[in-house]
Amino acid sequence: MSKICIIIFTLTLATSSIIMLTFIGYYSRSSSERLLRNAQTVTSNAVNTLEVNFKDILEHFVRTCGTEEFAADIKTMNQPSSSYVVVERLMQNELSDLARCNYMVHSSMMIKGDGSAAYTMYKNPMQRTLEDFIALDELAAVKGITCLPQRSSPFHSSVPVIPILFPVTVNAADYAEVKLDGTAPDLYIAILLDCSKLKSSLDSANVKQSRSVFYLLTQDGIPLNIGTGWEIPQVYDRGSTKGLITSLVSGNQKFLVSINSDSYLILGKLNHLRLVLLNYVERESIQTIFGNTGMMLIFVLLVVVCILLLLSILMTRYVTRPAKRLTEIIRQIERDEYKERQDFATSDEMGQLCTAINTMYDTIQQQMVRIKQEESEKRMTEIKMLTEQINPHFLYNTLECIQSEVIRGESQTAASMIQYLAEYLRIGLSYGADLITASNELRHANAYIKLMNQRFRQSIIFMYQLSPRLNEKLILKTILQPLVENSIKHGFGIDAPGIPISVPTIEVNFSEEGERLVIEVADNGCGFDVKAAEGIMYATDPEETHRHVGLHNIYHRLISYYGKENVDVVLNSIPYYRSTITIKIPLMDQKKIS
Repeated sequence: MSKICIIIFTLTLATSSIIMLTFIGYYSRSSSERLLRNAQTVTSNAVNTLEVNFKDILEHFVRTCGTEEFAADIKTMNQPSSSYVVVERLMQNELSDLARCNYMVHSSMMIKGDGSAAYTMYKNPMQRTLEDFIALDELAAVKGITCLPQRSSPFHSSVPVIPILFPVTVNAADYAEVKLDGTAPDLYIAILLDCSKLKSSLDSANVKQSRSVFYLLTQDGIPLNIGTGWEIPQVYDRGSTKGLITSLVSGNQKFLVSINSDSYLILGKLNHLRLVLLNYVERESIQTIFGNTGMMLIFVLLVVVCILLLLSILMTRYVTRPAKRLTEIIRQIERDEYKERQDFATSDEMGQLCTAINTMYDTIQQQMVRIKQEESEKRMTEIKMLTEQINPHFLYNTLECIQSEVIRGESQTAASMIQYLAEYLRIGLSYGADLITASNELRHANAYIKLMNQRFRQSIIFMYQLSPRLNEKLILKTILQPLVENSIKHGFGIDAPGIPISVPTIEVNFSEEGERLVIEVADNGCGFDVKAAEGIMYATDPEETHRHVGLHNIYHRLISYYGKENVDVVLNSIPYYRSTITIKIPLMDQKKIS
């Protein structure tokens, strides 16, 4: 240890003076170069991020509004006989698609070409008048796709938004097109960008953690995102800045850099919406780095050299062994073997570092639990959407069949079909509930079979066994209907290629097996390939399930709700004799749920 102390003392004394004399002079130049490189990288990342998002918004706009149906809706809107309610209902699909086209989009709205009416989604009614949100002179000045400055949202939320206006008219070919000449269009489509998400997107592009402040400007130098929450220097009002914007817009370059005594201005061109992104970066000064301690550094260096020998002696006791212990703790965390917390008796840096590691470990565990919970909630939302989704073709075809029966004078048959359709929809929706009783699930499947019998003039026999003990047990709703649908369409060759069955029969049996409910669905159809069906059921690639989603959706809904370890699905098939799908899930009743 004495030799180590002498060597450390001598080397430190010889090198510290050289380092301290050259450091300050060198740092200023290297720090400026590094800061400029980082700022250029950050600006490039931010421009690319916005370009990708704006391109995504424009592509969704073209797909949503570039259809004959939408052009027809615009014509309907401009008819004097069309009421506001009718037009607003016609626009709901397009408004909803535009509001969900990108994560930065807050909402969407449509404004009549003369500014006399505004149409919004039903879930986002306007709380302010149109003129309070967008003035008529602003609409009159719109020429092509135009971004307006930041303002408060016109809906319930007070989120600051940036409106993107698309002046749309119907051309001679009966398609909607964006007007570029500044004349009054048939309709203005407004997509509202959420300024907080825009700022978050720009901040996330700052991977270099540069001290940057972003401005989003029009090509005329008009700021778009200046307002609440954007406390930044007003550099966009400087004449030199406007000159840089003009040079960037008129030239072929993608980026432009300006350096002055105290800051950098880095501008990037956004081609998709004809905007400019300005990144304002302040220089780092020696005073900023060292503060008022610059003169103290030499004194501190001398003190450090004097006590270095003592620290070398104590190094093993106070640094080496605690450091090894911390290293072992980190390795245990890496191997997920850190089960018992370890604390240092000291409150020095090592003790604080150990406390920080423990806190970090606890935070990681909490985040993992939260992530799992969020994923579970997300999955439950998806389950609910899948469960409550009604096949529109089935509904349309059923209604057409009812209409045919009425036209033929078969009022009794039409009334029966209406009754079964009402029962099918009422049980399927269930006021948004995820669970229904086993008896209601059977009624739901029975209503579907009755409707299919009427539609295809079939006589499918539906049999079931359900003991009174299981009558009120709760199960995840809409489990039987897709399985029954598979039996009818694929097993019996109805509405699909196959060999018709002379006496088609579907049988559903409910039984108990300990604390589990066993559901067996059987038919005497043409059967199925068990291995292929299992491949579809367990598949994770959407391409493998896009044609056969029924069994796949049922399985994934069951494991998402009950847990994979609590669900068993067994498939068996003997063609033209008995093909069965057996599902085993936990028994559930009202008391257990509450």
